[in-house]
Amino acid sequence: MLNSRASAFKFKEGQVYIAKCKEPLPIRWSRQLPKSCEPSIITVKLDPSGRWFVSLRIDDPTNQKLEPVKKQIGIDLGITSLFTTSDGIKVSNPKHFNKLYKKL
Repeated sequence: MLNSRASAFKFKEGQVYIAKCKEPLPIRWSRQLPKSCEPSIITVKLDPSGRWFVSLRIDDPTNQKLEPVKKQIGIDLGITSLFTTSDGIKVSNPKHFNKLYKKL
């Protein structure tokens, strides 16, 4: 895994160039980058099946901070239900095993 700061790569005209490489990385983008954003960190990974993945950290100058809220809740993780909040909301535990076991 290669994890590099902005000094180890260039982002130019939608292409990513790693240091000491003349050719850009052949990237198939999963989504378009916002126009006002520039990548600050790049991570390049090789998975066990031989596929390469590139992840970019983007600093967005238009990012706005959220207002703090005064409300708090507690969450209780359980066995009969996945979790219960202090507001009384219960979320049932997904029974994936039981559904898949019936298909066997």
